[in-house]
This record gives sequence, structure tokens and C-alpha cells, in this order.
Amino acid sequence: MNYFPILIKLDKRRVLVCGSNDEAVFKIRILLKSSAEIFVFGSPTNNKIKRWSEENLIQYNNRLVEEKDCNNVAFAYVTLKKGTERNAALRVLTKKKILYCVVDDKLHSNFITPAIVDRNPVTVAIGSEGTAPALVRHIKAQIENILPQQTGLVARIIGAFRPYVYRLSESHTRRHFWARFFNEFKSQIFSQSVAQDLETTLKKKLHNLLKKEKNNEMSNYPVQFVSAGPGDPDLLTRKAANALHDGDIILYDRLIAPEILELCRREANLIEVGKSGFGSSWSQNDINTLLISKAITGQKVVRLKSGDAGIFSRLDEEITALDQAGLPFEVIPGVTTAAAAAASMGVSLTRRGRNGQVHLLTGYDINGFAEHDWKSLALEGTVAAIYMGVKAISHLQNKLLRQGASGDTPITVAENVGRKNAVWVASSLSTLMNDCRDHNITGPAILMLGLHPHIQRESLLSKKSQNSKNVFLYNDLSINRILPQLAVKNVKSASTTRKVL
Repeated sequence: MNYFPILIKLDKRRVLVCGSNDEAVFKIRILLKSSAEIFVFGSPTNNKIKRWSEENLIQYNNRLVEEKDCNNVAFAYVTLKKGTERNAALRVLTKKKILYCVVDDKLHSNFITPAIVDRNPVTVAIGSEGTAPALVRHIKAQIENILPQQTGLVARIIGAFRPYVYRLSESHTRRHFWARFFNEFKSQIFSQSVAQDLETTLKKKLHNLLKKEKNNEMSNYPVQFVSAGPGDPDLLTRKAANALHDGDIILYDRLIAPEILELCRREANLIEVGKSGFGSSWSQNDINTLLISKAITGQKVVRLKSGDAGIFSRLDEEITALDQAGLPFEVIPGVTTAAAAAASMGVSLTRRGRNGQVHLLTGYDINGFAEHDWKSLALEGTVAAIYMGVKAISHLQNKLLRQGASGDTPITVAENVGRKNAVWVASSLSTLMNDCRDHNITGPAILMLGLHPHIQRESLLSKKSQNSKNVFLYNDLSINRILPQLAVKNVKSASTTRKVL
């Protein structure tokens, strides 16, 4: 962000406009909506500028700006064309250390003006740092359509009510009062077309809600277990995104993507309670203790978990701890990594005639290598999503092969699913260990046993690999029947060659 958006106080301050041409008129028209004292310099003058001067809306000076004019100035616009006069104005402004915008000349400007949606006292500024003005105009039009004209009146009514809300003891309680007000009454806030009716309705609702909030002030909010999904913020549910926005304290897993954390409220207290298969970790008891200690403060606590909170994330253990402490909770489900990986691969987890069930497994648990029904998993057509399997790859490979699984069994390793740095290795059971070592797979990764990406996904996914020239054909999903012209001539050779996406 090269340009930082701010709101500058203009009451009893000057704004200078150096130039009296058509471009100056456009800037003055916006400035007239503010409380600034507007000083315009230049000649000859535009007729509108002359009329505004006669109406004492601005102070017009038929000359160039001088140093004596630069007292108590917030900023300046320069609309003069390139030449001696513009250079002279810029020298004065620079010497007096006044921020200025040279219209249509971003290179020589200290600031640029965003597009403004005006619902006084509410203003919305939209900018693209001068790169895409057409897009900015499009966004402004959209906001104009969704922001009612009564917005300013609502803001003034709410502003007058703030002293009543400050009687609530805690800052987070006051903030949640406003969040609750807008969530409960957002559909009614702008339903009144008459200003007096709107004011009466809002004041009544505000006072009634304040009474309820005072009665509930000492109660605890439910701890929200929020499922972050595989890492793509677009895969969050709306309820999950709202919880992140409202949360006061966010306890998050180590694997949570930074893009997800960006959705949290700026003032929220973010605490990593990470677990790692290869390094130091928080113990589950310590996480439980911290969760309880934060929940009893009366603040909104969010426990942010990777994937879906109910799949291999020790959700029950943390719920039990809250139960024993007499604290309420809520679980917000999300997209589990297995579903996200299959979607990216362009395949389904179940298919008629191949598998009527899908296994969700963990490769490594609290006791070490997890044990499963390896004989069933080794059967042809079995599909399983194996979480936390990177440490157990050798163990998984040996167990399945010993139970009679074919070495040609397809298996896809998906690292960092849902993120920009995702890595996909389409392997086979016999080459799995070598392929993961060759491509430095360290996790977080999920193993998709029995599946390879659809042939139409090959070109897209291969762009993510440094070895994109190693194109191959998949012998999965009966692809030879679907696209017989792409059949692999030497199946044995193809199946034992590393396949990298």
C-alpha cells in the first residue's frame, strides 16, 4: 500500500486551490461539502468560481499563491498546466511543507484524491492508487446503490445515543452491543422513509436493546469453534467469517493461512496455539486451560481450527474442558481438506461402481503410527483421505503392500491444499516414498489413496510444478474408456514413472 487512506479534519482550516480552470471547479465542488475555508488562486477565472466568490463560499485571489497564504493549510490542489506558473506554485507549497495534489499528475503529487461516496457524516473513499480509475468508478456506483440516503441520519442518531452505551462497563461489551444492534435490526434501520419516523423507531430499539444488554452484561459468550477450511478464505462459510470479524480473542492453529487471519478484527488478540508433527507444540491441556481462562472474561473467544473443526482436530477434548467449566460453546462447520483436495483434482470421493464409501484416516496419532484395517484399505477401488500422513508414509506404504495392495495403486499427495503454494504429486503406492522425498514434501499434506487428478486438471495443476514438462496420463477413473485415444501404450512403464503435477 503506497497510499495510506486517512480522514483529515478541515474545520477552521484552509484548503488551497492553485488554478481557476475547469479542473479547479471539479475540486472546489467537492470541497464545498466540507467545513474548510477554500482559497483559490489564478487568472483568468471560471464563471462558477466567480459566482462562488460573490456568494462568499470561497475566497478568490486573482494572482499566484504566495507564502503569506500558507498559514493553517491542510493541503492544496494544483490544477495549473505545466509551465512557469505551476512551477512557482509548487515551489511555494514545497517550501512551506504543504501536502499537494497536482491534478492528473500522480508523479509530482504528494497525495491523490479517492472517489467519494458522501452520506454525511458517513463517507466512503475508494482508490486504486491511480492505476484503475474506471474500476474505482464502477465500485463507487455499486456502493452508491447499496448505501441508502438515510445513512447519514442513522449515523447522527447513533452518535447521539453513544453516551447511553458508555454506561456499559467494558469496552468489548459496548462493541458487542453495536454489533448486536446492526445484526438484529439491519433490515429495519432504513425501512422508514420519513426522517421523523426513522428517528423514533431507532431510538426505541436502541433503548430496548440497551436494557437487555445490561441484564446480560455478566454472562459469557459461547466459545465459537470456527472451521477455517483448507486455507482459501473464499471457502470460509459466511458464519465463520462473521465470527472472525466479531471475535475479541482468536486462538488459532499453526497451520491457519495468513489470508484467513487477515479477516480477524484488527483489535483482536491473536494467539497461536500451534501443534507440529516435527517440532515443539502446545500441549492439549495447556490449550484447554487457556481456552477456559479467556472464555470466563466475558469476551468473544474464537477457537480457529484448520479444515473442519470436527475432523482430526481434538474438538471433543476442548468441548469437554468447556463443559466441565460450565462454559457454553458453538461449532461452526467448514470444508475439510479431503473435500477441497478432491475438488481441486476434479474428482469425486465416491463413485458408483468403484467405491460406495470413503475413509477419512489419520496416519499418525497420539500413540504413534495409527493402526487401521489395512486389509480392507488394500482392496482395489478403495478411496481414503489420509490426514497427517507425511511422517507415516513409509509405514502406510509397507502396511498396504503387505496386505496385497497393487504397487500401481494411484495415490496423490496434496501439500498446502487451497493455498497459492500448493504442491501436487501424483504417485503410485510403490513409488510414494521416493516421490515425496524427491519433491521435499514435509506437510501440511493429505494423501488421497486411490485417486489421481482428472485428465482435464493436468494442465492447470502442472503449472504449479517446477517440473511442468513432465506431463503424463492418468490411469484413473476409467480414463481409457472415457478418452480411449489417450490410452497409455505401456501401462507398466507409465505406472512406475514418477508423475508430478
